[in-house]
Amino acid sequence: MKPLIVPVLMLMISLTFACKKDHHDTPPPPPGENKPPVIHKPSVEFISMKVDGTLFSDSLTTKSYFQKTSDQFSMIELRGTDLAVGKAGKDKKALLYVRINFPGHEIKKGVYGTVTTGFDNSIAWQTFIDSWGLQDIYTASGNSSKHPDAPFRIEITRYDDAFIEGTFSGRAFGGTQDVSGIKEITEGNFKIARDSVVVLK
Repeated sequence: MKPLIVPVLMLMISLTFACKKDHHDTPPPPPGENKPPVIHKPSVEFISMKVDGTLFSDSLTTKSYFQKTSDQFSMIELRGTDLAVGKAGKDKKALLYVRINFPGHEIKKGVYGTVTTGFDNSIAWQTFIDSWGLQDIYTASGNSSKHPDAPFRIEITRYDDAFIEGTFSGRAFGGTQDVSGIKEITEGNFKIARDSVVVLK
């Protein structure tokens, strides 16, 4: 029986090295390869606009308000903040704003332009720097007496038990002595859940 010891021992050594070789021939997958991809779903509620071609957006982290402004009108205000630093200028962040007035205090689908009394329909884009406050203020108005021919449009495209949705665009003008010039606001969109709107008396 002794002559079998060496061949058996050599066979065991050969199998061991073969297993090790097979193990190293298949490198481990890189970190995270077997993890499922992360899918970033868009926010259900949002306000967004392009200002001179640059997109600004927010998931409506700021409360929106609906309130009576006169015997004839009520208005809704949508406010957002794009916290990405730099898109609006060095160290600046952007504030997004839309105001719509409703005759008879009733929200309806349709186009909103000029109003006959009370607050105007408006779109605003403002910038600010943390700890420094507002920097730039640009406003587009449906009742601009200085720029009556400037393009301006707000439209509510959906109003039901769940959501208020709409689009907007306009030409915004600098609103202070230190801020002049024009900003073209295009591809404006908003969507807000009716339950999220704060009703002010």
